[in-house]
Amino acid sequence: MPLVPAVKITVPQVPPEFVARAELYAELDAGAAADLSLVCAPAGYGKTLLLADWARTSAAVDTAWVGLDRDDNDPSRLWASVVAAVAGCPSVPPDSRLNAPWAWPLGALPEFVVEFVDALQALPQPLRLILDDVHELVDPEALHGVRIFTRIKPAAVQLVLASRLDPPLSLPRLRLAGRLQELRAAQLSFTRHQAAALMEKSGLHLTEQQVEVLHRRTGGWAAGLRLAALGMGKSADRDIFLTQFSGADRSVADYLVGEILSGLPEDVQEFLRVISISNPVPAGLAAELSGLDEAGSMLDRLQHRTSLVTATGWPHEAYRVQELLRTHLLADLQRQGERRVADLHGVAARWWAGQDEPVRALDHAAQGREAALLTDLLHRFAVPLLLVGEHEPLRRALSRIGAHATALDPWLSLPSALSNLEAGELLAAQGDLRHARQFWPAYGTVELTVLRAVAEQFGAGIPDPVPSAIANTDELPAEPELEALARLSRGNVRLEHDDRAGARTEFEAALALSRRHGFDYLQMQCLALLGVVAAVSGDLRTMRAVSSEALLAAADHGWERTSWSTAATAMLAYSELMRSEATDAERLAADGLAPGPAASSPQSWFTLQAVHGAAVFDLGDRAAGLAELQQARSDFGADEAGAEQCASMASLEFRAALFLGHAAAARSALAWLAERAGDSGDLSTMRAWVEFAGGRRDQARSLIRPVLNGSARTLLPSTVVDAWLLETSIAVTAGERPAARRALQTALAVAEPLDAIRPFALAEPSVRELLVHQHGSFGAWDEVADRALAAGAGRTPQRAILSEREITVLGLLPSLLSLDDIAADLTVSVNTVKSHVRSIYAKLGVSSRRLAVLAAHEHGLLGSGAR
Repeated sequence: MPLVPAVKITVPQVPPEFVARAELYAELDAGAAADLSLVCAPAGYGKTLLLADWARTSAAVDTAWVGLDRDDNDPSRLWASVVAAVAGCPSVPPDSRLNAPWAWPLGALPEFVVEFVDALQALPQPLRLILDDVHELVDPEALHGVRIFTRIKPAAVQLVLASRLDPPLSLPRLRLAGRLQELRAAQLSFTRHQAAALMEKSGLHLTEQQVEVLHRRTGGWAAGLRLAALGMGKSADRDIFLTQFSGADRSVADYLVGEILSGLPEDVQEFLRVISISNPVPAGLAAELSGLDEAGSMLDRLQHRTSLVTATGWPHEAYRVQELLRTHLLADLQRQGERRVADLHGVAARWWAGQDEPVRALDHAAQGREAALLTDLLHRFAVPLLLVGEHEPLRRALSRIGAHATALDPWLSLPSALSNLEAGELLAAQGDLRHARQFWPAYGTVELTVLRAVAEQFGAGIPDPVPSAIANTDELPAEPELEALARLSRGNVRLEHDDRAGARTEFEAALALSRRHGFDYLQMQCLALLGVVAAVSGDLRTMRAVSSEALLAAADHGWERTSWSTAATAMLAYSELMRSEATDAERLAADGLAPGPAASSPQSWFTLQAVHGAAVFDLGDRAAGLAELQQARSDFGADEAGAEQCASMASLEFRAALFLGHAAAARSALAWLAERAGDSGDLSTMRAWVEFAGGRRDQARSLIRPVLNGSARTLLPSTVVDAWLLETSIAVTAGERPAARRALQTALAVAEPLDAIRPFALAEPSVRELLVHQHGSFGAWDEVADRALAAGAGRTPQRAILSEREITVLGLLPSLLSLDDIAADLTVSVNTVKSHVRSIYAKLGVSSRRLAVLAAHEHGLLGSGAR
């Protein structure tokens, strides 16, 4: 038999930058129980290095390695190499038949393989045989020998084949019987983490973003990553290099042509070229692009025989071409002429549109040359895209069609206005609306009128009678998309006219439509608007619930930086503030402010700034909190805001200023509210607080009386809580203890459904003292009284002034244990317990066990007050 070069049967060395793949080694180890382990992927996926490192690091089992080439199509050479590789394993005994001379029996291949298998059967230990580059075998006799060996090999021998193509070895039969273990391109592709590790070992320290771009462009293809590493090592700007790195890169193209494409028939190469314009490419689209009815079968064969394409399973029966190969093929296609590429994109656009995939349809149409096709698709898909939140694809398509064509067609200019509004481009949106009005058709349809109404209402700032016309008609468009928008428009009009119940009904109907039809972005909008209705109604619980749901929807889709998400954040932050959850309010407000004012309406930005300032105030930094509240109002300037919002923000600033004794600052907030919202019960209550602070109880009581008896209109339901708390303070000061108690209980009763706890945290010390003394006597309002006691905005828990033993004794005071029982429980004398109790009373400023327990709750030393 022929002599065998040592290099042919030696396990290759791996380079220093090699990245070990432990998860793949485990799969290869598991293949010992199979008839065949197949590692199949195109060139450059690291098959050889993977198997070499696995062989070198798995010392428990001997490995016989054979690197195949074209000369191995001579069966005698092939089997000489196999015998030599196995004979060289350390576990093969010296007297083994494998070490004896072998003669090649002409015409007796099966007999030779059987004799070889018998020799293997006699070995004392298992081993693995790796045949690398099996795709080099094309000779029928050579392949026949491998096929025989696969079928009759000993169970103790693990056969591993590495190939660029599926070898003709009855793989379907083995796969069906569960006797085939496979590693293919999908498993061999590097993960982002492994790609980063390869770059690090190559001396390149990339950012996470750079690794993400590199991985996306290479698809984890090992050869592509190594070629990129070589290029980046020579590049002065890595970001620019990564932006331009593709299959058109000279080094990549040379590798792809030399190692992959040159081995494919021309008709297969042409098939791959035409399908390269779409990623992914479903089998049906591949048939349309190529004109081949058997396109699906060809894709399936390419996947299983070459791994150049990978089935994704979505959408439809779809496949992806390896990314660098796809960009190379696309560049090759473009060299054949722009007209052909444009025509193929037109085919793809129509196909995707037929599958109701608007984003892909518009992207392909934008790359084609048919303006009429793009316009038709925009007419069909613009509104649905807006409702599901796909604004960027819509903007790309509109940009492609051009400003002039958009301006002339209201069906384009109105979606453009809405898209620009979502992007914060107010001036561009106003220009779109002017064009829509200028080129409005003589007989505008209901559908077009709805679109215009919504665009006008969402902040374009151009007065128009269209919204009211929509609100006053019972006619609704038949299409669910436009019916939902019509409901949204009518709800906005009703809200502007203070018809809160009507607005809620319309928004809830739009929300139901959005949930039924998957209009996720519209769902977030409806939830935010329902939060607005709840806010102006003083329903803080509902506002909190729907705002939380809106934020969940935003987080699910990556819409956290939209104006709708910011509005929901502002409402939720205000709700937490009024619940006296200052830490949560501060965090939410800070999150909402983080993206900057561009991602927010002026009204939401004002609320977030003010709530953040009030939360900082409540957390103890009084001066900074007031300064932030004042700055928020100054930054808001002359922008428009609803009367309820003005009252809310003014009240926050006013109470902070009054709490600190800054009379001028309090009067400034009061005057601003009077100018913005006119006379109201809220204004009267603020003036009453000023009078009370000046010692003028009768004047204060006179000012709040209309609020207490319900004859004065209040913008904020929580103002009624403030008024009753002020009445409580007045009654306590006047020595009217029963009246004070009744006023306090009324304040608790009003606050409970509103979830308004903060007013109690800012109440006069006399009110909080009354809460302590009357604790447990408020009946149905005891729970809200507990929360009011626990609020204590900005109060510092007094744990530090009590000793550890006093804390222990304090913890037992709420129980029914006597002091003797407590002493026994702590194994100390009763006199020691009495001494601790006297010290606790003195430190907490109380005179009884009951008041000590209540004070402990208030200061966060016990129960729900502990923070």
